[in-house]
Amino acid sequence: MTKINVKDKLQDETLDLSLCDIEEVPVKEIATIRRAKHLDLSNNALVSLPRTFVTLTQVIKLDLSKNMLTEIPENFGEMMQLKHLDLYSNKISRLPLSLGKLKNLKWLDLKENPLTPAVASVAGPCSNASECQACARKIVTYLANVQLTVEEEKQRRINAISEAEKVIVPKKEGKKKKKTSEKMKVKGNIDLQSSNQKFDDTEQNDGKFFSMNDSEQRKSKNTKGRGICSSLCKSLLFLLLWTIFFCLLIVLGTIVFPVFDNQRTQETIRYLETETGLPIRHYQQIGKNTMGKVINETLVWTDKLKEILQDYYKQFFLYESNLKKST
Repeated sequence: MTKINVKDKLQDETLDLSLCDIEEVPVKEIATIRRAKHLDLSNNALVSLPRTFVTLTQVIKLDLSKNMLTEIPENFGEMMQLKHLDLYSNKISRLPLSLGKLKNLKWLDLKENPLTPAVASVAGPCSNASECQACARKIVTYLANVQLTVEEEKQRRINAISEAEKVIVPKKEGKKKKKTSEKMKVKGNIDLQSSNQKFDDTEQNDGKFFSMNDSEQRKSKNTKGRGICSSLCKSLLFLLLWTIFFCLLIVLGTIVFPVFDNQRTQETIRYLETETGLPIRHYQQIGKNTMGKVINETLVWTDKLKEILQDYYKQFFLYESNLKKST
């Protein structure tokens, strides 16, 4: 679309922008021309009107005939000063309800548009000035009534929802109160049964009621405290034993595994030293030395235990055998 100097198209109060191949209405440029009471946009390539079109408050007569408009903006009813509207030969199928606010509209042409049957029957033929005037009056009245009906229906639905909420809430509260009262009744019956049972038990025991005195209560508290401490100590001891067990497994693995596969053990140690930065080989040597000392100490104590058992055998069993022989 070529750039159009809008001001050059103004003659008296008429701004003639027809046959200009306009695809978009230059609203800002037109709004600056306050003298333009009659705006002619006919015979262009308009598909839609921007929502800002209603800012053209100075326009009284508007010609949009022979375009490709499919609809009119929803806020079109804000052009309250509009008296003449020509929408002949477009592709409009529906009209905005806000059009019912155009009380000053005296002339309306909707011919050659794919209107809905209801709107088309209200609009009429519009083949002369009197019919176009009647069309404007009927369409404005019809759309105003539809708008009023829609608003009443919305209000009716809102009232129905609010009434339903008022009815539902007390019902729910009543159900809750009923449930709580039933629960209280059941609880009262249970308490009554339990109290009767306790009373019967006391009658069977010569009418004596047994209750826990202060010393027994202190004893129960002390036993509870000792029970908690004992369970905590058991848990800590269990954790300590498992830690020692896993450490022994690791030590045994680093000491015993090289006997079966020395090459893979060395590779594993190098990998661990690289990843952790710890002297694993040094720890392995310490483990070997410690294990050797343990084995040596075990052998020494085994020999000593063997000697002790032999002495015990000689002193006890041989002494008894000699006694039997002498008798």
